[in-house]
Amino acid sequence: MSQGTAWTRLVVPVDEIVARVSGAHIALLDPFLPVDDVDDGVVAELRELFSELVPFAYVLGEPARFPDGERYLPPQPVTVFRRITHSLRRAFPESVGPATSLDTVVPHLSVPEACDVPTPLEVHAREAVLLVGRGENETVLASFRFGTSAA
Repeated sequence: MSQGTAWTRLVVPVDEIVARVSGAHIALLDPFLPVDDVDDGVVAELRELFSELVPFAYVLGEPARFPDGERYLPPQPVTVFRRITHSLRRAFPESVGPATSLDTVVPHLSVPEACDVPTPLEVHAREAVLLVGRGENETVLASFRFGTSAA
C-alpha cells in the first residue's frame, strides 16, 4: 500500500454504543480499495450485495485481547461477519485487506482501555458503511442498508 494513497474501509456500525465508543464499528474489510478506485460502479455493486443481506441481531461478548494487547469485544455469532467478508472478497478480488481463510478472520469491535461497555450486549446490524480517513478525519462515502432488495 502506498503511503500517499487514501484507502477506504467497509464497516458495520455499532450504533448502540457509539455514545461510549466514538466511531464504534466492526470492520468487514480494512483496508478495502484506494479511494480513487471507488466509482459509481463499485458503489452500485456494494449496494446490491448489502441489499441482499437480512438485518440481524448479534451479541457483543466479554472483552478479549489480541496478542499485541489491543482490547476488543467479539461479536457472536462470528460466522455471519466472516461470511460477509468472504462475499466481499469474492465480489472484489482486487481489495487489499488481509487475505485470510474463513476460520482466521477475527471480526471485532476495538475498545479503548478507559472505555467500559457492559457485556454481553445485544446489538443489531442494519447497514454497512464505506469510510475514508480515520478519527476526526473520517468521512462516510456511502452507506448500504441491509434487506432493501426486491423479493
